[in-house]
Amino acid sequence: MDGDQDQNHEIALLAHDLRTPLSAMKLTAELIGAEQLSPIQVERLNLLIRSIDALSDMTGALLHTSETGARAPELSEIAADTAELFRAPAEAKGLDYKAEIEASKIRFEPVRAGVLRRAMTTLLDNAVKYTDAGKVSISFEILPGEDGVAAEIRLAVADTGPGIDPMERRRLFKPYVRGAAGKARSPGSGLGLWGASQLVADLGGKLRLISPKAGGCRFEMNLPLAPETTESVVRADPADVSDAEAHVLIVDDNETNRRLLSALLESFGISCDQVPSGMDALKIMLEADYDAVLLDLHMPVMDGLETAARIRELHTTEGLPLIAVTAAMESIGDKRMRHAGFVEVLAKPLSPSLLFQAMEHARRHHAARLNVSAT
Repeated sequence: MDGDQDQNHEIALLAHDLRTPLSAMKLTAELIGAEQLSPIQVERLNLLIRSIDALSDMTGALLHTSETGARAPELSEIAADTAELFRAPAEAKGLDYKAEIEASKIRFEPVRAGVLRRAMTTLLDNAVKYTDAGKVSISFEILPGEDGVAAEIRLAVADTGPGIDPMERRRLFKPYVRGAAGKARSPGSGLGLWGASQLVADLGGKLRLISPKAGGCRFEMNLPLAPETTESVVRADPADVSDAEAHVLIVDDNETNRRLLSALLESFGISCDQVPSGMDALKIMLEADYDAVLLDLHMPVMDGLETAARIRELHTTEGLPLIAVTAAMESIGDKRMRHAGFVEVLAKPLSPSLLFQAMEHARRHHAARLNVSAT
């Protein structure tokens, strides 16, 4: 765990230090823009400035802060700006490069925008790098729900490259896995697509590969647009807490998941509070005592592992059972989870019987708290 924390600190420090040269680059570019330039020079300079802004957003995401000095960008703006970063290298290879971006007024906070940019960058970089002839395209559209209100976005990157062998597709989004075509063309770590899939999951979405009949690849990411709620932190009634067998905190960015867990816990005679993020969890844990924390592993901005580490830093949480809840069991390891302090890992969709068994940790912690209070 200490090694993971040291690595996180190094990444955060690097992201912080990158801000100085990025600021200098942007200032220099803006000074150049004040000079007499040809139309093509203005176009290329604007692309350079947008690229610097995109890097600034990414460093902001790595620092888990939105202090980038920029407003929350529109989703279509993120897609268009990121797409433009790869137009020059695509056209330099003689590729037909197209970007079809549907305009939208929907905005992402800077941190989430940085995460989305990183995922898009990986997909576009692979498409341009591995396509020798033909075309590369990116499309962005807003998909409405049953009530006609925008429900999710679909972003697709397609190319006419060598494609992915059917035997390789099952392991495509695993870490350190590279396809035969990729190995033959350039060196790499095999972390790109795995990283992109993790980033998309952090945003609550899914990334999948579609292999067109005409050849090549088409990667699609679908990201839900969570409806705004007036109350995202839900506290249990104090009377329910006093009569409960245990009092638990649910941390999950998906409101439906929180409600389902809450209903199951209530049927077990266990009360709970609900929060949608790791930061909200840290705040509420300074105000109340809990007998266990049910923690979703894939959340934007601060994921479950980092939240667990931050919880362990609180002096009031010694011996507090942490129970992980995840839909991606194959992406985690027992050793990693033990180091993070989790006593149980529950798979989604949840099994009520396994959840009931896991709550024995909470009941024991509750009994121990009562004994301490009695003495």
